[in-house]
Parts: sequence; C-alpha cells; structure tokens
Amino acid sequence: MGLAAALTGAAERGQYRIAVPEVGITAIVAPNVTLVGATRFLGLSAEIMEAWKTDASGDGAELLLEAAGRSCYQSWHNPAGRTNHEYIASIIRQGHGSVLEHADYSLYLRGVSRALTHELVRHRAGCSYSQLSQRYVDSSDIAFVVPPALMGDDSLLEVWAEACRASLAAYVRLVEGLDERIADRKRKRECARAVLPNCAETHIVMTANVRAWRHILALRGSEHADAEIRRLMAVILGVLSDTVPLFRDYVTEAGSDGVPVVRVVAEE
Repeated sequence: MGLAAALTGAAERGQYRIAVPEVGITAIVAPNVTLVGATRFLGLSAEIMEAWKTDASGDGAELLLEAAGRSCYQSWHNPAGRTNHEYIASIIRQGHGSVLEHADYSLYLRGVSRALTHELVRHRAGCSYSQLSQRYVDSSDIAFVVPPALMGDDSLLEVWAEACRASLAAYVRLVEGLDERIADRKRKRECARAVLPNCAETHIVMTANVRAWRHILALRGSEHADAEIRRLMAVILGVLSDTVPLFRDYVTEAGSDGVPVVRVVAEE
C-alpha cells in the first residue's frame, strides 16, 4: 500500500494520526477537537425566574444569553412570544453582539500544525490560549500534519515525508550534540526546535465567547482561508453544534478543493 492510500484510509476510518514506519514519522491526517469547558447558567432571583417565559431549560449558555438580552429591556414576560432560539437569532440579526460575549466555550485542539496556530492566535478579542511549549516538551517523537493539498498524491507525499523525517533526525542529533555543552533540557530543546517545520504538530486549548467563535468560524471557514484551518473550522462547528444550539445558522459544505467550507445562512 502506498503512502497516499495509507493516509487516506486512516482519514476515512476517523483516525487523526497514523504511524508511517517506512518513512520513520507519525503523520496527522485530521484535527482532533474536544469540548472541555462551557459556560453554565446558574439562575436569577426567584421573582424573575417566575416571571420569565422561555422554552429553554437546563443550565446551558443559551439561557444565559437570553437572560442577558432580556435584562436590557426587562422583557421577562416575553411579550413577543419568541422561543429561546428565535430570541437569540433576533439578537444576532440586530447586531447586538455584546450579548453573545457572556458565554464561553473551551476546546482542546490536537492534530494541528504550528503554522495553523500562528494564524489562530491572531484572534485576540474574546479569546484565550494555552499552547504546548516546544521548549519544555521533548519533540523527538513529534508528529507532522499532512497539508490537505498533498492527500492522495504519492510522489509529493514522499517529498514531504522525507523532509519531515530529515528535520526530526536533525532535531534528535542537535539535542544529543548539545548534551555535552548544556545541562538544562529546556535550553537544548529551544535550540533544536529551530529545525522543526511549520507542519510540526502542536496542542492548544482555546477559549472564546460565542461572538468570537461565530466570527472565527465565518472568517477561517471561508473558501479563501488556509486549507488546514478551514478543515479545522468544519470539525469545530461539528463539535460545538453537537452540544450548543447557538450555531444553527452555520453550515458545512464541500469546497472546490475537497476541503470543507463553513458559511452562515440567513435564518427566516
């Protein structure tokens, strides 16, 4: 089986990483996203809860967002008779984005490249990050993210894989060579990491509020965005949508290059 078939097969089976012993590296074929934290609604005073007419239940962030919006106008009796979803959709249509900033969702992202996170961390408003440190974590068994455009092309994948293997071998040699000169492991790794490529895998925990997530999904899920980060946005939308009923106006579609795109559709 060729390298292209092995990687494609792993992606189709839902694996996010696969060992490639014939090349001597571990390859990443898809991002891995886990929802690790979400804002909870803890309630309001008894008289407000009694007056509040909403169809939402539980302690999800959608209740918090409706409460934040209704507090502006004290419209607890819901004179328009809107459902929770209709109320939040109305807030979005009217551009009251500040209401959406009260709810945060935290994701643990694995199987993403350093190149991707260089773009991701540019989003600052409403976002927080905690990323793997290459100075402290040994990279001698690091994995490499396959650029989506190379999937299915044996000859180009072999060029890419050989470059990754060579960089990994150089990293190990540099760390070993510095053993005689530097005792501090952190100092050795910060030097050796210089030869690792942009496609080296990293892990990052990202927290963002609903307003920020909506902006990032639309911007980075666009057909004009980098292919790897666009693929990540499709996975993030799927993870959030499984738990959070706040992204119903976002859809994932097939891109012209085979990588999904995320876009917003207007709701009635």
